[in-house]
Amino acid sequence: MKFLNWIFAIVILAAIGSGIYLYKANLLDEQAAQDAMMPEPVAFVESLEVPSVAYTKSINVNGHVRAPQHVEMMNELAGKIVTLNLPAGEVVKKGTLLLEINHDAEDAQLLAAKAQLKLNQQTLARHAKLHKRKEISDELFDQSQAAVDIAKADIALLQNSISKKQLRAPFDATIGIHHLEVGQYLQANSDIVSLVGTQDHIWVDFSMPQVYNELAVGDAVSIQKISTKESFDARVIAVDPHLSASTRNLKYRAQLSNDYVALKPNTLVGVTVPVAPENELVSIPDVAIKRDQLGNFVFLLTPEEGGAYRASLQKITVEERVGDQVLVSDGIQPGQLIAAKGSFKLRPQMKVIVQNGDGMPASSGGE
Repeated sequence: MKFLNWIFAIVILAAIGSGIYLYKANLLDEQAAQDAMMPEPVAFVESLEVPSVAYTKSINVNGHVRAPQHVEMMNELAGKIVTLNLPAGEVVKKGTLLLEINHDAEDAQLLAAKAQLKLNQQTLARHAKLHKRKEISDELFDQSQAAVDIAKADIALLQNSISKKQLRAPFDATIGIHHLEVGQYLQANSDIVSLVGTQDHIWVDFSMPQVYNELAVGDAVSIQKISTKESFDARVIAVDPHLSASTRNLKYRAQLSNDYVALKPNTLVGVTVPVAPENELVSIPDVAIKRDQLGNFVFLLTPEEGGAYRASLQKITVEERVGDQVLVSDGIQPGQLIAAKGSFKLRPQMKVIVQNGDGMPASSGGE
């Protein structure tokens, strides 16, 4: 009797299980039929045919502007200023008298030295005649000759002292700002004024770490103004023969025309230096990139029937960022079609309709 009860219970449970299974299977079939009738999700994006650009890897360092001719004038001898010709900011020619210190004492001594020279020369002339007739000794004649030479040396020494009190422009230059006045007493070795040459070119000195290949004379670099970000072409004209012992950097000097660059000496500028040969990369907008913990990706668009596209995820290698553009060295090729604006809506294998700005779908190669 118990055995029949167990058999009956098993049959009842099997019937109930079969009913539930058939009910669920029917529901799933109905859901699949409904899903088959619904259209596939579509995303609308803007596309981009990937272009190639020439790219040279470079680094940015700081540089300092130098004037090819620049001196800080100083006086060697002390005295009172009697002539002052230092119009600040104006250009003077080479040899122009800029400042004169009183040299009345030297002038008087120079007159005396010239008179002494004349007397010694007259004495030498008489002694020369007497020496020729053997009427004076060789020693006396030599002393007369030496006296003339000494007088000439005295004159040269005084003339040198006077010239040191007459400061002249060593080259064509622009005069700096000063605070000197006629009658002012100057101690020896006082700072007078800055003179900056008027050449048609300027120099920019900069340094590079030793890890980069050494630049050669004639290599091109780019100079940027810090204030305006303007760029100017320059050429390396000199390479330091040794590295800095403290920084292990190598110093360079570049030259650029001053005709169109208003840069003052000691101005801080930016220097862009190429550190690798030029090569071809592809350029894409930053909005086209999908980023996650696995790297950077873009969606490639493959044309399908009916003018639509199919999105596929492609990993890329980013080389450099330039403004809102990204340079890519690996993962995509020039000419490939990718999703740009609106790509954040995509997922792999999603259907895509391309609308490039005019609101109209773009045609695909599958039509």
